[in-house]
Amino acid sequence: MLERTAPERFDTLPDIPEPSENPILVGHQRVADMLAGAYRAGKLHHGLLFAGPPGIGKATLAFHLANHLFSHPQAESAPARFSAPDPKGQAFRLIAQDAHPSLLHLTRPFVERDKKFKTVITVDEIRRIQRFLSLTPHDGGYRVVIVDPADDLNVSAANALLKSLEEPPPRTVFILIAHSPGRLLPTIRSRCQIVRLQPLDAPDLAGLLRQFGAAEAGSDEEIAARAQGSVRNAILLSQFGGAEIADVLQKLVTGRSFDAAEALRLGEAVSGRDRDVQFSIFNRAVLDMINRHAAARAEAGDTRGAAAAADLWDEINTAIRDAETFNLDRKQHAAGIAAKLNAAFNA
Repeated sequence: MLERTAPERFDTLPDIPEPSENPILVGHQRVADMLAGAYRAGKLHHGLLFAGPPGIGKATLAFHLANHLFSHPQAESAPARFSAPDPKGQAFRLIAQDAHPSLLHLTRPFVERDKKFKTVITVDEIRRIQRFLSLTPHDGGYRVVIVDPADDLNVSAANALLKSLEEPPPRTVFILIAHSPGRLLPTIRSRCQIVRLQPLDAPDLAGLLRQFGAAEAGSDEEIAARAQGSVRNAILLSQFGGAEIADVLQKLVTGRSFDAAEALRLGEAVSGRDRDVQFSIFNRAVLDMINRHAAARAEAGDTRGAAAAADLWDEINTAIRDAETFNLDRKQHAAGIAAKLNAAFNA
């Protein structure tokens, strides 16, 4: 059983450490070395956009970079590589507890009144940046702002963040985590150095699963193929019924004749009490399926089909957020989306 020190987030999984409390960085050594070298040379960009699929370690890398900056405030004497954070060290413990005075981690806020997390990062969260940056650094070192993920910024929050990125104070680094960087404001992307992270390879993914006690039967190659190089996907597939949900959804969407009864059974499986993770798995599987469909259309030269898929992604993403915000019937939500995708993919 994990002894959690980090606050619970909107995407927390039971017994899986948060990125802020994970001392192990796997699969991104080249990028980590590039960042360490840039910092040592005094060339670290003030705005970093870590882009890549969900669950591959983007946020973990962000916290490791923050730990590196806090541990070595003088860039010229910093080591050329990240050293493994000391879980017993003060900086690591403060970062894990969301209590480090030089770090601001912005994500979907928890609403005490409603007892649930918001579906977006609001402008009120982004306004915390100005208050944070108005304070004098406690040790004269770097300050780090992590937006996780920037995909969740609403329009007002994105515009407010842009203002902070335009005129950053000295010795301040913004790290934006983005699963779909193309959906961010172009003006935000233009003010950041885009750092693309790749999915984990099979051995790295299998090793992390064993570390988390979530190893899945089958070869490393099978795990990586199914999870698309994402340890989060692998955990959801093997521990929370994600494989079954994805398989049923695939059959419903690709079938020539839509099975309404099976769609309702799927809706029942991802709704009800203690089914928040399963509901999230379903919604993520839907969006990923549309992404793959759009990519396939674009690769085939069907620009109209790719554009239609992009519009469908926006429509479904709005429906997902409405279902979460207004507590709509999840069973009908899932069945209705399955029907819509079946009609769109078989048109």
